[in-house]
Amino acid sequence: MKVELKHISKSFGPVQANEDVSLLVQAGTIHGLLGENGAGKSTLVKVLSGFISRDRGEVLLDGQPVEIRTPADAIRVRVGMLHQDPLDFPPLSVLDNFMAGRPSGFFFNRQKVIQEFKQLSLQFNFHLDIHRKVSELTVGERQQLEILRLLSLGVQTLILDEPTTGISASQKTALFAAMKQLAAEGKSIIFVSHKLEDVEELCNEVTVLRQGKVMGNLPIPASDSQLIDLMFGRELAPPLKPATRRDEVVLQLTDIVVENDRLTIAVDQLTVH
Repeated sequence: MKVELKHISKSFGPVQANEDVSLLVQAGTIHGLLGENGAGKSTLVKVLSGFISRDRGEVLLDGQPVEIRTPADAIRVRVGMLHQDPLDFPPLSVLDNFMAGRPSGFFFNRQKVIQEFKQLSLQFNFHLDIHRKVSELTVGERQQLEILRLLSLGVQTLILDEPTTGISASQKTALFAAMKQLAAEGKSIIFVSHKLEDVEELCNEVTVLRQGKVMGNLPIPASDSQLIDLMFGRELAPPLKPATRRDEVVLQLTDIVVENDRLTIAVDQLTVH
């Protein structure tokens, strides 16, 4: 599905998050949306996916103007978004989450849905146990589940917002393989990232945002210097590395515990020289 955003503007009080942004994503391609943190990337794709309303501008799908005011509107016109932290229900099972958002609600033919889930999982080489609680899954597994759910809802344009943050190398490989397969099937993929290496590895084309504006559009491969210049308006200076003595402690952690509803990380002792 071809996606066109024309002259999109969005502000939050005095902050202009997007200013006259236009973007064209052809069907069957993976289009990178590149920029540093705060460049306006997430705001733009949240406008397309119905999580944020635009102030001005137009959205066209396959050449037809559409109104997308909510995520449900987006799904109805076959646009879905995979958030950096997937929107799911941790206490529920993989199967229950897979069914979320369907018009039939939770009244469904269980065996038919299980078969659909297994077929989709096999197609993309995802290995998920339908009986596990989502709270037990890694970030990469939760991403895989959300991708399968969106595809089961008929999504033809898939938006991925910084998806490689917090996933393993093998999960990233599986994710990129799935995106290339979907593009080969004619779906359009919008890949949001601030990582040059990810965009260069996956995308066919890239649009660069800086301070809410489009700085340029390039086919991939493109040189790092071109992309960095568009992102920052200058070449990056090499990072300064202050000299330290080998016996000098630069960081020390003792009895640190970080926990939330998904995991607990405990560090008894960590010393960095």
